[in-house]
Amino acid sequence: MSRQDGAVKCDGQMAWSEFQMATTATRWVVTALCIGAVRLALTASGTALAEEAAAPPAAASAVPTTAAAAPTAAVPVPAAGSGASKPPAVAKPVIIPYSEQKYQVSITLGIDPAAGISDREAERIVDQLQGIVKSRIGIWWNCTITRAPAGEPLSRATLAVRNAAHWTAALEPTTVEKKFALTLDRSGTEFRLAGVEWDRASQSLTSIEERKSFDRRLLPTLASDLVFELFRPLVSIEAVVESNVEMRIRGGQYLPPDVTLTPFVVGDHTTGFMRHLGKNRDLKRLQQIPWTMVRIDMIERSFMRGTIISAFKAPLTGSRRRVEMLGMKIRPTHAQTRLQVIPRGKPQSPMAGYRVEILDRPETKEDKVADRLTVRTDRNGTIVLPADPAKPLRYLVVYSGASPLAKAPLIPGFAEKLVLEAPDDAPRLNVEAETELLQSELVDIVARREVLMARGRGA
Repeated sequence: MSRQDGAVKCDGQMAWSEFQMATTATRWVVTALCIGAVRLALTASGTALAEEAAAPPAAASAVPTTAAAAPTAAVPVPAAGSGASKPPAVAKPVIIPYSEQKYQVSITLGIDPAAGISDREAERIVDQLQGIVKSRIGIWWNCTITRAPAGEPLSRATLAVRNAAHWTAALEPTTVEKKFALTLDRSGTEFRLAGVEWDRASQSLTSIEERKSFDRRLLPTLASDLVFELFRPLVSIEAVVESNVEMRIRGGQYLPPDVTLTPFVVGDHTTGFMRHLGKNRDLKRLQQIPWTMVRIDMIERSFMRGTIISAFKAPLTGSRRRVEMLGMKIRPTHAQTRLQVIPRGKPQSPMAGYRVEILDRPETKEDKVADRLTVRTDRNGTIVLPADPAKPLRYLVVYSGASPLAKAPLIPGFAEKLVLEAPDDAPRLNVEAETELLQSELVDIVARREVLMARGRGA
C-alpha cells in the first residue's frame, strides 16, 4: 500500500466517526425536546383539574352536563320573543294485546239480616271466599271481594228484581268489567246462595243460579263454585273466512292454577255480537247476532279456530273500522228451553199446530238424517226442548205442510225462553185454500155437466 492510499483511508474513517457522533447528538436533542413537551402538558392538565376542583358548587350547576339536559329535549323551550309556547307532546297509551288483558272483576256478597249471620261471621266468609277465588284463578282476574254495599240485593227475591239495564246503569261509571252479585239468605235451617253475572262488553245478565247447604262452614266454597259457574269468558273474533273464524281468548296467556277453570275446550260454543264504537271509543250501539254460534275446533293457548253455525249465510262479516266483534262462551244452565214460534212481525199471532223436526246435524240432499224427533207446537206456538250435555247442539226445522218455513241451530238449556220468528205462511195458506175451493167448484161444474148430458141423451 502506498503512502497516498493510507492517507485516503484514514480520512474516510475520520469522516465516518464524525457522522456517527452527529447522529447521536441529534437523537439526544430530539429526546430531550419530547420529554419537555410531555412535562409541560402534564403540568397544564394538573392546573386545570385543580381549578375545577376549587370551583364553587354554583358554578358547577350553572353549566349543566349533557346527561342532565337530556330529559328536557322532549319538551323544547321557545326562544325569547317568540310566540306562545307549543303544548307538550302527549304520550300514546300503551296498547295491551287482547290475550294479555286481565278482567276487572267485582264480587259482592249480600247477606239477608234474617239469615242469622253475624258481622264477624260475614267477614270470615268474605275473607275465605277471597282466598279461595284468588288461589284458583291466579292473576287472570284483578278481583275485589266485599260485602254488598247499601242498595244492592241482599236476598234472592231482591236479586230477581234487578235486570241487565239496572246493573248497566249502576256500573257504567265504574271500571268493573265483570260483576258477580251474590246473596245469602235462609229457608228454615237451610242456607241458600244465589248469584248472577253482569258483563260490560255485552251488557248482558245471566239467569239466577243457586247453591244450598245446611252446613255454614261450606258457604265460602259453595260461593266460589257459584262464581266460576256463572263466569262467561270472552273472545275476540279476529278473522272470518267464509265459515271459518280465528279468535283470541281474553287473558288467555294467563292460565289459571286450577285446571278445571280452563276457559275453553274443543267442542265448546260461543255466541257472537258486535260493538259499534264512536270516535272516542265509546259504545254507540250493541248488535246481537241471533241464531248464530261458533263451534271451537282447535285451541292453542290463547288462539282458537272455529266454525260458524248459523241460520244466516254470512252473519259475521270482516272487521270494520270502529267495530269490535266479540263472542262469549255458551253455558247451558237450564234443564230445558221453551221455544215459541211466531210469524215475523206478528207476535200476537203464535203459530199453533205447526210441525217441528229436531235433528242432530244439518240435513242436505246428499246426507239425509234418519234419526229425528218430530213435535207440534201447542196453542201458544210453543215447544219444550230438554237439554242434553252429550249432544248439546240441535237443528230445528219448522214446516208448514210439506214446505220448510225456518231452520235454526239451538243449544237447549242456554236460555230459559226463546222466540223464533218464521216467515208468515198465511198468504200461502190462503192461496192454497182458494185453489182447493176453485178445484172443488170445477169438479162440481163437471159433475153437473155430466148429469145434464145424461138427461139429454135419455130424453
